[in-house]
Amino acid sequence: MKQFLALACAGVIVFGIAAVYPRTAGPTVVTVSIQRVSAQSDLGKRATQQLEALRQERGRELAARQKELEEVVRQLNRNQGMPIADRERLTKDETRLRAELQQLTQQAQAALQAAQAKLQTEIRGKLTPILADIAKRSSTEVVLNSDAVAWSAPGTDATDEVLRRLNALPAQ
Repeated sequence: MKQFLALACAGVIVFGIAAVYPRTAGPTVVTVSIQRVSAQSDLGKRATQQLEALRQERGRELAARQKELEEVVRQLNRNQGMPIADRERLTKDETRLRAELQQLTQQAQAALQAAQAKLQTEIRGKLTPILADIAKRSSTEVVLNSDAVAWSAPGTDATDEVLRRLNALPAQ
């Protein structure tokens, strides 16, 4: 009997809340695939190209420095009977080149992360007003990244509209 009373009270509370907060006509949640927006929008494609160009440029710099280091190591390994002064010079060169390579690697990673953060901020700045407008027009309370949503009802995905509107923005 106590369980029945508890269930009845819970039902009254749920129905009471539903009466106070009536459901809107449209979905209260809309999903957008940020991954698709990044991959398929003109802005996302340009950002990917810029990051790839930076990655290749830094990669070439690192490869050149790596080759330089490998040559010094080869010289050290090849010439066992070389004068002590030459061996010490090569050993110092190896140590210096290793340190420079490590520093260049860290700088390259930092540059890529900074460029990525800048591009993400740019995309977010253009994406936010579009998402806010879609949410306002559909009386939506939440816009979720559909890439992390396990399931959503048909009609809640606004990715196509976001792509269309984002691609319609003038290029900079």
